[in-house]
Amino acid sequence: MSLSAVHGTLSSLKSCQADIGTGMDIVTDVAMDLAEAHANQESAESMEELDEDIAVTQSQVNFTCPLTQVEMVNPVKNKKCNHHYDEAAILSLIKTRHSQKKKCRCPVVGCGNTDVKDSDLIPDQMLRRRIQSYKRQNNRT
Repeated sequence: MSLSAVHGTLSSLKSCQADIGTGMDIVTDVAMDLAEAHANQESAESMEELDEDIAVTQSQVNFTCPLTQVEMVNPVKNKKCNHHYDEAAILSLIKTRHSQKKKCRCPVVGCGNTDVKDSDLIPDQMLRRRIQSYKRQNNRT
């Protein structure tokens, strides 16, 4: 085989390699576009499901404080029994009971938590946002 034939074959192989590289780039771009479109479709579907779940959950959640019987403003969650109260109301009850040298029972009927402490209370920002969203949807302040 002559040197010019080898050179021609090598040039042809380099051209094929460049074409294969271009083809691979195109296939990669198409695959990435398909994967992204699939992810966006799944994301949209899961967001619809999540919206439905939130709507159902919101209709089931009670925004009323068991102490004041009014809608909570600053909801807190009891880490021990998972009940919610308005922060000002439960802290006032705890303070009152402690000043009487007594333990503070959870005010939710039937709850067995007989010693609610302020250290057991954590702000529930998710519930607070849900209450605010509920108010906005119903044009209430």
